[in-house]
Amino acid sequence: MKLVKWTLYPVLGVVVLSIVGLGVAMTVVDGAFVKARAAHWMKDEKQRTLTIEGTPNLSLFPVFRLSLGKTTLSEPKSDKVFVSLESMEVAVRVMPLLSGTVAVDTLNLAGLNANVVKDKSGRMNFADLAGHEARESHDAEPPNVSVAGVNIDRAGLTYTDEATGQVVSVGEFNLKTGRLDENTPTPVSMSVQIGGRKPAIDLKAKLEGEARFNLKRKVFALSKLDAQVMGSAATLRGLEVQARGNLSADAGRQVYAAEGFSVDVKGTLDRDQLTASVSAPALSITPQKASGQAVKASVLVKGPQRNVDAKLDMAAVEGNAAALSIPSLKVELDAAAAGSSVKGSIATALQANLKDRVLDLPKIVASLAITNPAIPQKSVTLPIEAALKLDAGKGTGSGQVQTKFDDSTIRAKFGATKLEPVVASFDVAIDQLNLDRYLPKESKADKTDAKVDLSALKGPTVNGKLEIGKLQAKGVKLEKLSAEMKLANGRLEIAPYSANLYGGTLGGGLVADANGNRIAVKENVKNVDVGALLRDAAQKDVLEGRGDVTLDVTTAGGTVSALKKALAGNAKVTMREGAVKGVNLADSFRNIKSIMGSKSSKPDMTKKTDFSEMGASFVIKNGVARNDDLSAKSPFLRLSGAGDIDIGNNRLDYLAKASLVATSKGSGGADTSNLAGVTVPVKLSGPLDAPDWNIDYSALIAAGGLGVAGAVIGGPAGAVIGGVRGLLGGDKPKDGAAKKDGSPEKKEEGGIGSKLKGLFGR
Repeated sequence: MKLVKWTLYPVLGVVVLSIVGLGVAMTVVDGAFVKARAAHWMKDEKQRTLTIEGTPNLSLFPVFRLSLGKTTLSEPKSDKVFVSLESMEVAVRVMPLLSGTVAVDTLNLAGLNANVVKDKSGRMNFADLAGHEARESHDAEPPNVSVAGVNIDRAGLTYTDEATGQVVSVGEFNLKTGRLDENTPTPVSMSVQIGGRKPAIDLKAKLEGEARFNLKRKVFALSKLDAQVMGSAATLRGLEVQARGNLSADAGRQVYAAEGFSVDVKGTLDRDQLTASVSAPALSITPQKASGQAVKASVLVKGPQRNVDAKLDMAAVEGNAAALSIPSLKVELDAAAAGSSVKGSIATALQANLKDRVLDLPKIVASLAITNPAIPQKSVTLPIEAALKLDAGKGTGSGQVQTKFDDSTIRAKFGATKLEPVVASFDVAIDQLNLDRYLPKESKADKTDAKVDLSALKGPTVNGKLEIGKLQAKGVKLEKLSAEMKLANGRLEIAPYSANLYGGTLGGGLVADANGNRIAVKENVKNVDVGALLRDAAQKDVLEGRGDVTLDVTTAGGTVSALKKALAGNAKVTMREGAVKGVNLADSFRNIKSIMGSKSSKPDMTKKTDFSEMGASFVIKNGVARNDDLSAKSPFLRLSGAGDIDIGNNRLDYLAKASLVATSKGSGGADTSNLAGVTVPVKLSGPLDAPDWNIDYSALIAAGGLGVAGAVIGGPAGAVIGGVRGLLGGDKPKDGAAKKDGSPEKKEEGGIGSKLKGLFGR
């Protein structure tokens, strides 16, 4: 329909120009004056250049007739051509205009071409010609039009969307008719070529038949129709469409009919063979009665990429135009592509009021079996019960749907108070849902440059509510999830949302704004069992304890990478009465001599290091989270740290410091009082998902830590520690080098440095 609308714009523009010419000529009956006056008005009022070769021929009464030779109209403030034509002749009877009837005796156009452009802001290049008055009268009742005949030869139109790069061209458009009225069928012939890119289009179409037409009374009829379309569109090649039969619609009297109507389609979709058909042998709808025969349609696709077998069976209509009834309408589908398949059926009755444009599907029953190898469960069967009602006259709609599959029961209601653009509301309730059964596993491929486009949020206005009793997604389990959604002016707000999360609570809000592709998140997590959360979310059993998290961040960008690099805001994490699993640092320090002889640094999950509290806050700018206050306390250790977490570039640069506090001999262990005050700096750097851990030995030496350690080891080891390089396991004499007594020196593996590496897992 858009294509037809764009095609009519230049024709209507020519008619408007003709009417303007009539108003001028009523005072000065001179073609040369009309030419000069029209060009002057276009230049001064619209900043366009109107050029008419030769002198227009003009007569006023009893028939207003205007003939133009070669004519061009430019773009505003430009030499680019907007509309051009080789010749035009329009003849309209004057007297019928007084009674509101437009009686066209002649409408001949030759060589008409128009260039319609939609710029990146969405403005059309004919907006100045349409004018405010034209927009205000958009819904006005059309005039009574009678046409003695139309002859359009070699017309064309090109539509360009500068934002998307889409181009559609209509060329070699030819239309010839006899007298068009609602009573007498007249011969009609039409042919056109359509081309374009994004998507690629190359089509030829032609139509023959007899037509009846009355714009005011909304009467349209085509009899003895014989239409063909051939060519290609996007991935559809070798297309052949054939339509035949009789169609008629008289919306004013609510009379509709089809007789012997059929459509057959053949072609190649990618590498798959496509065939489709529609058959409506007889259909008659009047205010008194509706009758006819069953309507059937089918689509069959066979090939290496997909297989589709879809059938539609519609029972014969009953009732009348105001109470139309179709007892049974059923669709059967069996489709498979790329290892996935859908098989099932959808059935419903249909009721309609054609006068008020109301459509009611009171009971939709469907059963669909969906198979996909990418989802963990491989397949799911959906039994669906639904209802839908649309009132196009009032521009409203409503519906409800219910389904139960696996352990989930879903109920949803929705309503629309406006259909164009959509203004709607919804309410969804789910008792329990495990998304991990149905969502495919995430690909390990790099998605940092994946586009994030929020433009789909523009247009509709939607308010809604979602409640889920139990939800599992990516291993994380939530209960009593509740969320409210508001979408307006391209801005989606999900707030407030709340849920129970591992013995604690989750609450917050999210905003996604298409105006600038911006995202903002505020979240507050309280008293959550962090260990259980990590076990489910990351399959890591490394922490115990309860914690709180607060998050307030914003970002903007067109890709995942850009969003990460633009991240800004604040975050804070606190934990209480917890433990780090896999190592008991107290035992490790008490038994440092045994650590010196150990070659294994693997975590022992039977051990843990308790802490009374742990916390850190972050200031995030340009995708980098800065922390300066890491703090963890236990009866034995103190942990502090500072550094940068570069989220945008997936890098870590952090220095953590573990200090032994004054303590007496622990149960079953050695006295560690001599190690009090020793601080071991650990440098973390590299990719966030696999950082390197290294002991900062230079800082350790500067703090005197090695001397204290040597004292604890005691004896000969303490004397050896006097040589710092030897203690670090470097610059020792190589095999065969002479000792002071002249005997060969054997190379020793490592020193306290390497043992400390083993102690801290590196």
